[in-house]
This record gives sequence, structure tokens and C-alpha cells, in this order.
Amino acid sequence: MPRNEQGQWEPGTSGNPHGRPPKSRALTDLLEKAGNRTIEDVDQKKRAYKRVLARMLWEFVSTGQATLPCGEIIKAEDAGDWMAAVKFLYAQIDGPPPKEIDFQGDMTLHGGLTVNIGPEPGPGPGADL
Repeated sequence: MPRNEQGQWEPGTSGNPHGRPPKSRALTDLLEKAGNRTIEDVDQKKRAYKRVLARMLWEFVSTGQATLPCGEIIKAEDAGDWMAAVKFLYAQIDGPPPKEIDFQGDMTLHGGLTVNIGPEPGPGPGADL
């Protein structure tokens, strides 16, 4: 590889011509590979693990119970179990709920009315506390 007399790379050349390899998302990659493997589902059809998991999750949220690929049925112990599954499912579909926005300042409303949005008003200067 071309270098000058000081041992530096000549302009336009590199000691790593293919660049840095992309960073691996190890756990994500492993989960994706495992999810693509197939398993025999309750109806004896082969499906990807991730499709079976999706079926079971929707079944659990819809009925309060889910049928495992081996045929065993698991049931929600109480409404809290069911609600946790519902929240998990909707977080995956819609993403996390928006966070509160802390806004302070002037806001002009429709019609030209200006409103000051700020912290709760406290006692004025010189007020006895």
C-alpha cells in the first residue's frame, strides 16, 4: 500500500480500503435469527417462532388465554395479567405514549388573544410570608 517516506498514507489511499465493518446489534440479531426458525404450531403447520408468538399474544389479549404450540393452555391469573399484555401489545403497535411537554412562555391563540403560560403565580415582591 502506498506510503510516503514518513510512513503516512498517500492522499486518496487507506490502510482499510473497505472501511469499518458495520456495528453489530448482537442481541437484536440473535433474536431475529431465532424468531425466523420454524416450529410446528397447534394446527400441525410449520410457522416461524415470531408468528407463533404473535398469534399467542393476540389470542391472550383477545380471550385471556393462549394455546402454546404443544397444546397446553395458559390463562391470565387476574385482570392485571391481561392488562399488562394489552399494554405491551399496544406499546409495540403504537410506540410509547408521548411524554409531557413542559412549556412556558407566551402563546397566541386563535383570534389574537395572547396568554402567558408559566409557573404558578406566587406572592409578589415584598409580600409577607
